[in-house]
Amino acid sequence: MEAINNVIICGGTHGNELTGVYLAKKHNWILANPAAAAVCRRYVNRDLNRCFALTELNGNENNFGELARAREINALLGKKGTDTAPDLILDIHNTTANMGITLILSSKDPALLGISKLIATEFKDVHIYLQPESRGESPYLGTIAKRDICIEAGPQPHGTLDAELFFKVESVVFRLVELVGAWNNGNLPKPDNKIEIFKEMRSIDYPRDEQGNIIAMVHPALQGRDFCELKAGMPVFMGFDGKEILWQGENCYPAFINEAAYYEKGMAMSLAAPAMDA
Repeated sequence: MEAINNVIICGGTHGNELTGVYLAKKHNWILANPAAAAVCRRYVNRDLNRCFALTELNGNENNFGELARAREINALLGKKGTDTAPDLILDIHNTTANMGITLILSSKDPALLGISKLIATEFKDVHIYLQPESRGESPYLGTIAKRDICIEAGPQPHGTLDAELFFKVESVVFRLVELVGAWNNGNLPKPDNKIEIFKEMRSIDYPRDEQGNIIAMVHPALQGRDFCELKAGMPVFMGFDGKEILWQGENCYPAFINEAAYYEKGMAMSLAAPAMDA
């Protein structure tokens, strides 16, 4: 049983996701993007949370803005892909989507699955979301470490604080650290009930015209229903003329529905399925 000895907590990877920004300031955790936090923007030059692939970190060009900060963080924390990399990073984010507190895992790590399942039993409105990543080329900050949990908390408008969510995330983070200690000591309890885990399948964009302009919105019946089942024939989008667009794909469980920060990324929602083998 491999111990998790070196735990790093980060917030403010996106400068307008204020739960992580202010928790980092409160507890002297790592404020990942202070330049973006200073102007309350997601990023200044480019998305910091897309700068942590090894090809980016080890390159020599374009060493300014968020990429320079990513290389600085990587050096500070011990260097991705090496024996000196931290054992675990907890990276705190906000989402405008109605996802409660979602623990995003980049691998089916037994320790993190066990810990996350306990969090889901102890706190209301917690989801576990598997987003399998090829670690070396994953662009996310957390993948500097050998293990990581991305904590997505919402719904919360970017650039704002929500006191209830702030203190709930704070409690979850401290409990995660406690449970890491229990894992290390061989005392991690097993949850009494079965915990549902979702695994990302793919993302879909908004309907667009030939020029790339959005021509439909998330349907009101789907808005705010993250992790609820979407079946063929159910409304998924609504055009500006009020006409419904029905889902024609596989049964799935959307997440990050209508996330404000993902309009620029061409993403209306992610589609997930129950992870039967987790």
